[in-house]
Amino acid sequence: MSNIGSVQYSKGNSVGELKAVWIHADYGHGTGLAIGSQSTKFEGKYEIKYFDSNGSFLTVLDLEIIKNEQRYDLSWSKNGVVTSIGIGVESSDILSAGYYDV
Repeated sequence: MSNIGSVQYSKGNSVGELKAVWIHADYGHGTGLAIGSQSTKFEGKYEIKYFDSNGSFLTVLDLEIIKNEQRYDLSWSKNGVVTSIGIGVESSDILSAGYYDV
């Protein structure tokens, strides 16, 4: 399989901060740090920096998380162009999502 991935977000140490752990069929795995929404919930708009498994910077993206009943809809974009979309579920203060590149 290609063009798909999975990510888990947990709340960071500060309001508006999310920590990410991700894996992608084509790009390996790594971490991320999102700063943005001043909510104590997951939904909101963030700027997220992604790093590879060695901690090297990969890219910065805009992330929008929208709660839609029991699921979360996620979209990642760069310079206003959507790059990936996903669907997630929250359990035990972790937002887990599958996504694919568009």
